[in-house]
Amino acid sequence: MLIIGHLWAVVSRPIEFATLGPFGASPSATWFRAPVRGYSQFAYLDHGYAFFAPDPGPSHLIEADIVGPDQQRTTRRYPDRTDQSPRLLYHRHFMLSEFLNDVYHPPGEPPREIAEDPSALRGWHQSRRRYESVRDSIRNRLETHHPDSQITIQRLQHRPPGLPEFIDQQMPLDDPRLYRILHDSIDGELPGGELSGAVQTIPPAPLAPLQFPQADQRRMQIQNDRSEVAR
Repeated sequence: MLIIGHLWAVVSRPIEFATLGPFGASPSATWFRAPVRGYSQFAYLDHGYAFFAPDPGPSHLIEADIVGPDQQRTTRRYPDRTDQSPRLLYHRHFMLSEFLNDVYHPPGEPPREIAEDPSALRGWHQSRRRYESVRDSIRNRLETHHPDSQITIQRLQHRPPGLPEFIDQQMPLDDPRLYRILHDSIDGELPGGELSGAVQTIPPAPLAPLQFPQADQRRMQIQNDRSEVAR
């Protein structure tokens, strides 16, 4: 029985993950995983399967549009390996941007089949409030580095080039055509994770230097020095 329970926990998370969409996972998959969810999390069997799959799919970024008190506009993206160093700092921003995308839930009123179910309707509004809370916490953190500025947060999708694009067109991994804005709209996403509407590509953003407190700068310098010694 213990072996059956362990195998149940191993396969339940990939099954639930495969059913994820803009409105959450399939209720059947969630019900199937419920008895072993606690054990799965305790044993760390629910990690990110998509990232390590043969075809991991697109990654997601955060773009912050910052308008200062002098009306000068700058843009920051997270993560960005040219701006965030050492690698651990880049990885933390990478996990943050993917988490924001994972908890995304569209605004507005739900479809009729959800609106007619009180439990599903409550979950719909709770999921939206959760996304807004995470998004606003990121914006509040940026406001500590850019006081008296107007900051807008939006999500970006960055897909890898297809094989013909990479071989025949020699498209680089950071080609602007591989990026698109994920609009905060119920009409912007469809069940199954597909995006509707025209694709809006974006050029590389000019980066503004991020000002860290002196203690953070000293800690980052020590981490960089350790990295150099390790090499």
